[in-house]
Amino acid sequence: MPGLIKEFNWKEPTTDTKFPADTLDRAKYASFLHNYLVNNSIEGGYVLNLNAKWGAGKTYFINRWIESIKDHHPVVYIDAWKQDYSDDPMLTVVSSLIGSLGEHLPKENQHIAKISEKSARFIKALAPALIKGVVKKTTGVSLDDISFGSDDSLPLKTEETDSEQKDNGVTDVVAGSASTLAKCMIDDHNAKLQSVKHLRDEIKLLVKAITKPDNNLSAPTFVFIDELDRCRPSYAVEMLEVVKHFFELDNIVFVIATDTEQLQHAVKAVYGEGFDAQTYLGRFFRRRYSLTELSRYEFVQQIIEGKVTYDSQWHEHVPSISQLSDLTSAISIVADCFRLSLRDTAQLVDKFLSVLNNTNKTMNAYLLLILFVLRDKHYFLYEKWMEETNKNQDFGQDIGKLGYNTDSFPMYFERPNEGFRPGEHDDRNGLMLRPTLHKVLKDMQKFCSPWKNREKEDFINQLERQFEQNTSRENRVNCRLQTILLELTASKVDYRNWVELAVSFDD
Repeated sequence: MPGLIKEFNWKEPTTDTKFPADTLDRAKYASFLHNYLVNNSIEGGYVLNLNAKWGAGKTYFINRWIESIKDHHPVVYIDAWKQDYSDDPMLTVVSSLIGSLGEHLPKENQHIAKISEKSARFIKALAPALIKGVVKKTTGVSLDDISFGSDDSLPLKTEETDSEQKDNGVTDVVAGSASTLAKCMIDDHNAKLQSVKHLRDEIKLLVKAITKPDNNLSAPTFVFIDELDRCRPSYAVEMLEVVKHFFELDNIVFVIATDTEQLQHAVKAVYGEGFDAQTYLGRFFRRRYSLTELSRYEFVQQIIEGKVTYDSQWHEHVPSISQLSDLTSAISIVADCFRLSLRDTAQLVDKFLSVLNNTNKTMNAYLLLILFVLRDKHYFLYEKWMEETNKNQDFGQDIGKLGYNTDSFPMYFERPNEGFRPGEHDDRNGLMLRPTLHKVLKDMQKFCSPWKNREKEDFINQLERQFEQNTSRENRVNCRLQTILLELTASKVDYRNWVELAVSFDD
C-alpha cells in the first residue's frame, strides 16, 4: 500500500549525535530494502544477505536503519562476533530474541519463560556430557569404559581368553547397553524435534503478541545479524544453519550483514578448499543485496569527519592542509596511487594522524604518506631512500622494481594565498602541478639532506634568479615550490622516527 511506503532521511545526524549524517547517500538503499522486505516477508519470512566489503559502512547502515524503524517494528540486533564465545548459535539467537522482544511485553507475560524453557534443550555444549550421564544412569555402564570392535557390537578380543561364560556375560551387557543407548538417542532426537516445533510456536506467539493491532509495533519483526564473517568459521556456518532451519517464520526478517567473499572463505575452512561455498551459501539466503563500494576518498572522509578536529598549524605543511577536506584529499590520493585496500587505507589514516598530532615541525605531507606505504609494501625502496646519503640520488631504477606505475600526486597552486593544496582543482587563477613518485623522492632526498649554510644560501639565490628570468608561469611556480620545500623543518631523521614510531600501532 502506498501509505505504508517509508522514505528514510539521513541527511542530518540523529538528535543524540549517536549517528552522524549520511554522507554516502545510503538512506535510499535502506528505504528500498525496507519496503521490499515488508512486502515479501508475510509468508515464510525472509533471510537477506547484505553484502559489502570491509569498511563500506555495513554497521552504520544497519544501525541507522534500526534507528529509523525501531518505533514501528520489533527489532533485534545481534553482533555475532561479540557472542561467538558462547559456541552455541541457537543460544545466541534465542537469548537475543528474548532480550529484545521481551522488552515490549509486560513482566507477567509467560511467553518469555516458555521460550527460555524450550531453548534450554539446545545448549549444545552440554549435550555430550548429558548423554553420557543418561546412559550411565539407565544402563549402569559408562560409555568411556566400553570399546567396540569392527562390527560395532562386540568388545575387542585380547590374546588372553577368559572362560566362555565370562565372554558371553560381557557381550550380553554390551549388547543390552547398546540397545538401551540406541533407544535413548532416538528418544532424545524425537524430543528435540518436538521441542523445535514448540519453540517455533512460542516465537510465533511472541511476535504476534508484540504486533497486535492495539500496539504501536507492526509486522514484520526485523532481526539484524552483524559481523558474521569475522566469527570462527564453524560458528559462522552453524549460525546460518540455525537461522535457516529454526527461524524462517512468517513475518520475521533476517538481515545478515557480511563481506560475503570472506564468509565463503569461512565455509571453505570448514568443508575444504575445493568446496563450492558460493552455491552452499545460496541455500541460506533468498536474495543477496550488495552495497556499492566506497571510493577511497569517501572512505577517508567518513573516518575523518567522525574523529578529527582541525589544527590551524597544519596549514604550514606542503601540500597545505588548510581544512579537513585537504586532509582527506592528501590521504586518499596516496592510497589511490598505491592501490591500497580500505583496511590498509584506514591504517594509513591512523598513522598519519598520529604524527600530525605529535609534532610542531613542518613537513611534506605527501612524502610522509608515501614513506608509510613504502615501509609496509615496498620496504626495499623505503630503506633505499632512508639510507641514501647522496643529495642528488636518482631513484628511478628502484621505482621501476615496484611492478606497476603510480599516478601523480597533484597539488594546486592557489592564488591569492600562493599556497599549495592537495588534489585536483579547476580554477583558471590557479595552477596544477602533478609531481610523480620519482620527483617527490628525488626532490625530498635533496631537501632533507644536510645543507651547509652557504650552500643553502647559494641554492636559494639560484632559485630566485630562475624565478625572475623565467617567463613561464609553471616554471616560476616550481621555483617557489622548491624554495618552500627547502624551508620545511623536518629532516630525514624526523621522517624515519615518525614512520617507525607510527607503524608500531600495526597488528
